[in-house]
Parts: sequence; structure tokens; C-alpha cells
Amino acid sequence: MTPEQRLQTAILLGKPDRVPCAPLIESYAGRRAGLSNYEFMYNYEQAELAFVQLQQEFPWWDVMRSVYFVFHGPIQKTIGFMKPMMPGVDLPPDSEYQMLEYEAITRDDYGLILEAGFHSFLNEFYKRVHKVNDEEIAKARRLQLDILNSQINRARQRGQTFLYGGFTVLAAPLLCMMRSLEQFIRDMYQVPSLLDRVLEVVTEALIADGIASARKTGIPRLFIGTARLTCQLISVPLFERFVWSSMKQTVFKLLDAGITPIFHLDSDWTKNLEYFREFPPGKVVIELDSTTDIFQAHRILGGHTCIIGDVGAPLFTLGKPEQVQEYCRKLLHELGKEGGFILGSGCHVPLEAKHENIDAFFRSVEEWGWL
Repeated sequence: MTPEQRLQTAILLGKPDRVPCAPLIESYAGRRAGLSNYEFMYNYEQAELAFVQLQQEFPWWDVMRSVYFVFHGPIQKTIGFMKPMMPGVDLPPDSEYQMLEYEAITRDDYGLILEAGFHSFLNEFYKRVHKVNDEEIAKARRLQLDILNSQINRARQRGQTFLYGGFTVLAAPLLCMMRSLEQFIRDMYQVPSLLDRVLEVVTEALIADGIASARKTGIPRLFIGTARLTCQLISVPLFERFVWSSMKQTVFKLLDAGITPIFHLDSDWTKNLEYFREFPPGKVVIELDSTTDIFQAHRILGGHTCIIGDVGAPLFTLGKPEQVQEYCRKLLHELGKEGGFILGSGCHVPLEAKHENIDAFFRSVEEWGWL
């Protein structure tokens, strides 16, 4: 199979010739190539060379799963959804980038969203948080699309398929990042009706943006960030009202447009997994970050929802190669043998991952990935 055929087969819950390999490797690739994280995050050409070098070492890395086009330094500093601290600018050059949690918007901004629309509000948000102007915002948006298209084309040139045709965040987690977790939870209790109206407006805008991006890139798959607001932190009624309602709306509108939603499920979604059975089989993908119990996810969603995961940061940084291989072998045998599974990292491969553990991850695909 080609990488794209292998990927499509897994998404549709079939058994490809081999389990697709899709680690989310970003800054680690730069470190392995001898770059500082500042060089990797701010020089796209050098970042691409690092990706090339890693893929040449491990040619069975067949699915390029990357959000570099979102976190590239000049883009993140201009149109990021949170205020970043970047290596070589706000932090030492070999640091991982960080996001500041603070109350960047107030309840008064909800009125602006309802009055002017989410896109108008977003421009004002960028100006407020990043201290930029309209020209800089437009330039960053063009750069983001240019880098995404370049990543897609270069992945194909080196024999990979690219996973995402665009990037967005679910409405509730996005507002939660802007408001801060503490203030957003207060809003759910204190101004629920106002929040309902705001989430409806934001959801419509994010869906439209996601569809437009997927059509521009020609890849009918969309990264959708979802973090914080699971039943690990909030009650079932709050989840159903403020998260699940917009999630369902997002999924069905994307499916109507011929686009596969790929939910990046940060934090523990174990208690929320049953909800995904409300979606049509073989139409939605979930990425797990090693906090959710992936084996429980398979028991609940096997034969229904494609799962990507889930070798976590602790194993890559603190584990031994034989532990990495054993965990990968278990994933490949217990989840991969039935189809509908893609081997990946649990969220990003950490910058400080041990080289020998990365080697062990890729070797496991070569040894046990064939079906």
C-alpha cells in the first residue's frame, strides 16, 4: 500500500498491510539534527531538513503528523490563540516553547463576539495579546498557509502522506484558553445562557475556517484541538451543554463537507469515550495523549472509531528502549491486529526524548507493525 492508502484504510477501520506510523515529532527532530530549538522554531528551511534527516533514518515513518505550521515562531507570536514564550526570544534557545495562562479576555468580550462576529473579535484579540497590526496579522496568515502547503508537498516528495489539511480548536476549549480555566468555569456557572450564544457563534466561524483550510490544501482531514474540559475536570451536565453540543455540530457539518474530523484529545477522556459512539463508524479519528486509557478506548470504540496513540512523554524521556518497544508491541498486537489503529506518540514527542527510545519506537513498527 502507499502511505495514503494505508492511512485511509485505518481511518475506515480496515486492516492495512502495516499499521501506519504517525508520531507527532516537532522540536525533537531539530535537536536530533543538531539545531537549537530557536533555530528549529524560527527557520522553516532548517526545520524541514531536520524532518528529512529523521525520515531518511526511519523510512517506515509514513504519516507526517505535524502542526509546525501553527507553532512556527513568527506565526505563534502573531496569531497564536495564547500568548507564547518562545525559545531564543523569551526563553533560552534550547528551551521548549511555553504558553502563558492568564485572563486575556473578559466577559465584556463576549458582547463583542456577539455584536461584531468572531473573526472581527479575533483580530482585536491578536492586537491586544501580541501587540501587532492588521498588516502583520494578514502576513502571518499567509505564511501559515504557505508553510502548511510546503509541508504537505515536501512530505509527499519524501514518500510520506500528510495527516492534516488544517488546524482548529473546539469552541469551548478555545475560549477557555483565552479566558483562563478558572474564569471560564466561573462563566459556565454564572452566565450559562450568554456562554451558549457565544459558543454558537464561535463554533460556526471555526467550522467555516476549517472547511476553507481543508479545501485550500486539498487534504480532507482537520486537526481539532480539545483540551481541559472533560469529565476529569467538569461535571457531565457541563460537558454535555458546553462541549459536547458544539462537538456534535462540528462533526456533522464537517462530515457533510466531506472532511474527516481528527480530535486531538489532550487530558483524560476515559469517562467521555462513550459519546463518540454517537458518530457514524469510520468517520472520526481520535488522538490520545497517554492520559486516557487507550486500551479502554479500544474496548469501547474498537470497530467504530480510528485511534491514534499513544506512546507518552514519560516513556520517551524516562523509560528504557526495551520498555518503549514492549509498549509499542502491546499496542500493535492488541489494537493494530484488528485494524482502525495508527501508532503514534501521545501528543508531541518531547524535546528531551532519549535518542535510543526514538530508535526503539521506530524499530517496533518495522518488527511488529505488519498485519
